[in-house]
This record gives sequence, C-alpha cells and structure tokens, in this order.
Amino acid sequence: GIKAGLGVVPAELGNGSWFDMAENGPLATTVADCALTLSVLAGRPELATILAPPALRIAWSTVVPMEGVRLDPHWEDATRRSAELLRDAGHTVDPADPPYGRTIGVSELVRWTAGTELDARLLPDRSQLARRTSRHAGIGRLALRARLPHEKGRRSWQERAERFFDSHDVLITPALARAPVEAVAWASRSWFANVWSNSQYAPFAAPWNLAGWPAMSVPAGTDPQGQPLAVQLVARTGGEAQLLSVAAQLEQLRPWSRVAPDFA
Repeated sequence: GIKAGLGVVPAELGNGSWFDMAENGPLATTVADCALTLSVLAGRPELATILAPPALRIAWSTVVPMEGVRLDPHWEDATRRSAELLRDAGHTVDPADPPYGRTIGVSELVRWTAGTELDARLLPDRSQLARRTSRHAGIGRLALRARLPHEKGRRSWQERAERFFDSHDVLITPALARAPVEAVAWASRSWFANVWSNSQYAPFAAPWNLAGWPAMSVPAGTDPQGQPLAVQLVARTGGEAQLLSVAAQLEQLRPWSRVAPDFA
C-alpha cells in the first residue's frame, strides 16, 4: 500500500483529516496494481507507468521513533535484508537514523486526539461513542482549548527530515514493530491500553503522517511462524513515483504470493 504525500490524493476525511495526517490511498497485491490505482485517485496517469529506478542513495534504519517501544528481531532482520537486496541491485545503501527527536510523539498524539474530537463534533449523539473513544476525544478537546496543535511542531520535524534527505533519496524502516496484536474486545478496554497497544505495534508510520510525506509498505517475507513481514519506504514530497519504482524492484528481487497460502 502507498500513502501519497499531502494533497496528491483528495482527502477531506471527517472534520479536517486529523490535521492533514489522514489520507486516502490504495492497497493492492502487486506494485503495478497499486500504481494504477494511485494514478486514478490522484488524477495523474503517469504514475501508472513504473520506471526502473536509477542508482539511489538509500538509508535504512531500525531505530524506533518512540521511546520505550521494542522492535521484534524478525522485523529488524527483514529491514536489513531488504537493504542488502537493494545494495546488491546497485544502489548506495547505508545505515542512517532519521532525527526524530523527543517531541515528535507529543505532536502526533495532540493531532490524533484533537482530530478525534473534531470528528466527534459531527455526531448527532456523542453518548454512543465507545468509552475509550470518548476519552480520546476528551483529551483532544483539552488540547484544542489550549490552542493546540501548533504548526511549529510539524514544521520543525519537516525541517529536520529535509536535512536528513539532503543526503538520501529513500529511507527504509520496518513497517511495524511487531506481529499483529491479539484480537480482543478493544472497545471495552481502557483508553491507555488502546494507545499503548497502537504505540507498541505501529510506531514507524506516524512521523511521516505528521510530515505529510509519501510512504509505502512493501512485503518482506515471513517470520518463522509464517506471519508476513513488511518494510516501509519513505521519500520526500513528490517522491511517489520513486517509491513505486523501488517497491517494484523489491517485488522482482523477492516475489510474494498474491493470496494467502491456504488459498493458493
């Protein structure tokens, strides 16, 4: 799947698209199908044509953006192996960690909660919200009263990311930090349990949602239990075609099945 950069695909999700962190984008079983769908959503036919990438400067990183989150070694290894595949394909590939900083998590959380509160204001009856969703929106209401979020947090992160990408064309990270969490009745669990689970499971996409930059999830084999692994590819604003070309190269170097094994 690919999430295009801010403004490439019309969003208008809910009441403000979570301060422009939420986007529409395609999920597909091949890179070609993903590119075709994105080209239609964006109204840009040229995106459907995937070109072979030139030699790129590719950074790979397994540093988790949020403190206190442990990265599963299988997801870490999948990232390293993907980087090695691209190095063997002729790219310049080096380890390099984005300058996430200590405040990026706060900027993300403020927008996540405040965006939920704005969506909740569209409901005719807020009493129907699940308890943990109501708590989430309530925290966002406090943030809005404090005149948050400030654009300064997002702009500071974008500036740091721009400096990082002065030396790199594409970044590879794990797509997730661990295997999918257990399916339970999350609506009956506490707000903190939900937020903590999300943070432990999927911390890598949030910084690029905050930046409004394009990012893509690409299959990267399976773990010893047969569960799928994936890497995230990131490029600066306008890099959608570049991401698709690198994803197509990974697909060629390490093909994946279009269906689950039981349906093959």
